[in-house]
Amino acid sequence: MDWLTVFFEQYAVFCLMGVIVGVLSGLLGIGGGIVLVPMLHAILVAKGFAADTAFHMALATSMACIVFTSLSSILAHHKNQNIVWPYVWAMVPMAFVGSLLATLVVIHLDARYLTLFFAAFTFFAAVQLFLDRKPTQHKVPGKVEIGLVSLLIGGVSALVSIGGGTLTVPYLAMRNVSVKQAIGTSAVLGFPIALASTASYLQDAWRQTAHAPETFGLLYLPAVILLTPFSMLFAPMGVALTRRLPVKVLKRIFAVFLIGVSLNLVWSQLS
Repeated sequence: MDWLTVFFEQYAVFCLMGVIVGVLSGLLGIGGGIVLVPMLHAILVAKGFAADTAFHMALATSMACIVFTSLSSILAHHKNQNIVWPYVWAMVPMAFVGSLLATLVVIHLDARYLTLFFAAFTFFAAVQLFLDRKPTQHKVPGKVEIGLVSLLIGGVSALVSIGGGTLTVPYLAMRNVSVKQAIGTSAVLGFPIALASTASYLQDAWRQTAHAPETFGLLYLPAVILLTPFSMLFAPMGVALTRRLPVKVLKRIFAVFLIGVSLNLVWSQLS
């Protein structure tokens, strides 16, 4: 049963990561990249990939996983009537463009700068989650504002490989959208962002695959294959938890974890 031993030693962790990402995706409206990227980066470096290549692979693989996770989350949120579709149709086009353009830039950036940017963004997201501020309510935004905000969300999400929930949820909350509906709407927006980013990462896939087993371009296939079924299966559970558990407490626990991730990434670059 050597194959079974190898599976548990090398790949069972991906299944567990899929469970965590799925629950967080449904519960908080995030794609899961903030959790996936540092974990995938550590695993890929341990498997022998150069640190620079490993970080780009972690970003690309995370986005590919978010494509599938977001679909499951969308269906569950739609069933619970948590999606504000007018906002979706208004935000999707520019978010898609922002993600597509930003990913084309990310591919050519030094992983050190990407790592530090990711760490800074993760720390910012953690602070926002921990404080859980109740924003002042504002009027419904105009087309120009929502277009520019969507472009920014798509671009930043591609840079740090997230579905956009960390930015989308607080923005919609400021625009008279309930937290539950902001989370659901964010889940929908995560799909085109992840799709555009993944497509960009795969542009040179065939040439790169020839030099790295178990990969397709910058995608690490074992992670994609094992993560996505579990994340899709458990995303509806996260959606159900939004009605039962104190989300504020969970956000703060998650925030503490993110601060640890951020500090660890910074330390890895400075040491």
